[in-house]
Amino acid sequence: MQSDQKIISDTNNKKQTTIDDKVKIVCFTIHDTTKLKPDTSIHLLHRNQLIGLWDVDLGNTGSSVNSLLFTPDVTTSMQLGIRSIRPYLFKWDSLKFYNTTRPYTDVYYRLGSKQEQMINLFHTQNILPRWNIAANYHKTGSPGFYKLQRTNHDHFALNTHYQSINLRYDLKAALIYNKMQQDENRGIVDERFLNDANYNDKRLVPVNAFNAEGSTNRSSVTNYFRSISFNLQHQYFIGKADSVMNIDSTETIYTFKPIIGIKHRLYSTYSYYRYKDMLPDSLQYNVSILPNDSLYSKYFLNQLGNAFSLTGDIRFKDKILQSEAGYGIEIESPTNMTYHNRFANNYLFAQINKEATIPNEWLYKASLKFYFTGNAIGNTSLNIQAGRNFSDRTGNVRAGLDFCINSPSYIQSNYESNYFITNTSLSKQSINKVYIRYINQYLKTHIDLNYFVVGNYIYFDTSSTKAQQYNKAISILQGKLNKEFTFKKFHLRNELVLQGVPNNPAIHLPWLAGRHILSYQNFILKKKLQIATGLETRYNTAYQTDVYNPLIFGFASQQSYKIGNIPQFNYFFNFKVKRFRSSISFDELQQFFVRNNLNYKGYAAQNFIIRFGFHWVFIN
Repeated sequence: MQSDQKIISDTNNKKQTTIDDKVKIVCFTIHDTTKLKPDTSIHLLHRNQLIGLWDVDLGNTGSSVNSLLFTPDVTTSMQLGIRSIRPYLFKWDSLKFYNTTRPYTDVYYRLGSKQEQMINLFHTQNILPRWNIAANYHKTGSPGFYKLQRTNHDHFALNTHYQSINLRYDLKAALIYNKMQQDENRGIVDERFLNDANYNDKRLVPVNAFNAEGSTNRSSVTNYFRSISFNLQHQYFIGKADSVMNIDSTETIYTFKPIIGIKHRLYSTYSYYRYKDMLPDSLQYNVSILPNDSLYSKYFLNQLGNAFSLTGDIRFKDKILQSEAGYGIEIESPTNMTYHNRFANNYLFAQINKEATIPNEWLYKASLKFYFTGNAIGNTSLNIQAGRNFSDRTGNVRAGLDFCINSPSYIQSNYESNYFITNTSLSKQSINKVYIRYINQYLKTHIDLNYFVVGNYIYFDTSSTKAQQYNKAISILQGKLNKEFTFKKFHLRNELVLQGVPNNPAIHLPWLAGRHILSYQNFILKKKLQIATGLETRYNTAYQTDVYNPLIFGFASQQSYKIGNIPQFNYFFNFKVKRFRSSISFDELQQFFVRNNLNYKGYAAQNFIIRFGFHWVFIN
């Protein structure tokens, strides 16, 4: 990345000195050390960066989401159970660690209709050549098109990566904070209001919730989630050090070959969740509520973990396999109104990994995690993968097996408010996944075939707080295809999903969903301006969509209501000048001809909306 900035160093002699404004910056995650560069493309700049491609919200930016894909929870540690906000959260597993030669700052701001705002501030720099620090702050706020659906989120992450000069010591650490506030309007009263011209202003559509006292656009029903976590992972290597000269013998290069390493990880998480209804209705909750009283539910979950392991290389048939094995303990303290407990969960873990460093070489990896004491006893995660990298034009293939046994979350097994308690005895659920994946960058093709078998599936039914368990095995066949066609300056990007699910009361999915972009991309104005402009469409077949339940801050299965929408369209114009990128998009174009689509029962999509996005990169 570079710019054309210049400084006049001597005006008398009319000399100019060009600044060396280049920067080398790479990033990686804790589980994938492949060095990647920041994304500077503009083709998808107009898309919502907060949620996944197949996630569908409640009709307001930052609201709870559910996926059109089957994406089961495969976490083996004990969880609070709030899944509808998971895509928004900063997490240790997906946090990026950087290394850069110059201080690097990235600023993103998006403004939409009805005061929708989003800002992301990112800065990273190297304090020393092998010591980097990065900070990321994200803010989202949107009152929404409909009444009483305000969202207000704050996310912050501070992380660092240090490696000693002799390469023996490596440290990664992060402090993560997430806060989410969501007003609940409980959905619109009747879908027929969407066809009435008197309600073109969607703020006039009646909703099932009430205004909070003394407020015009704040709901009496709110959901609030907050978490703060700290992670520290460091390790020390024992091995052979050497010094060699470069080709022309002008520089001595230090090399280190690790033989065995000692790794330690310390992690701590504090989570707090609260549901509150300041104007509760006794008929709605089916309990007797005192006059002028509020109904609320609170849950706290504190987790403290320590893990120790040995790492090293194993040689097998002249191949080097990276291996790790260790022991960990988690101390957790769940609290919910009258429920207080404390558990010590001990677990063992191991993994082995052999990378493919040259074409036509096999790779394979395997990992295991098993809890043998505590509240999570028996929870198991097993992952096996094998694959081969062929030539650049042939691509690569991966095949594998994922197996997981996990316990019900705390909200599923024990839900408590100040007026009622729901305790449910549930067995562990098992999730089996067999998959094959083919990626060809040359042909711009990505194919995934997944086969799931789920046993003792745990879910919520309709609007109850009592979790259910389906005791029969559920098999799901899922196929995904990403393919891009190019003709001169025109690009057609296709993303398709096919899913086959047998008839059951727990899981309902569309059998077909698609995302397509037809765009024109080029450099104009003497190649100073890069543009990408075109149309995007989104659609899926009709199916029995889950219903949203504010009491559990999530979604529940239902059998009687089916939603089928027409395709959604939006036009976008994205451009880039040097290190400045911008986008303008016109979303929900189909609403010039038809009523709002329904995302879920009682929750309609937004009106036609205009969004402006601005993206600046600064190199100091």
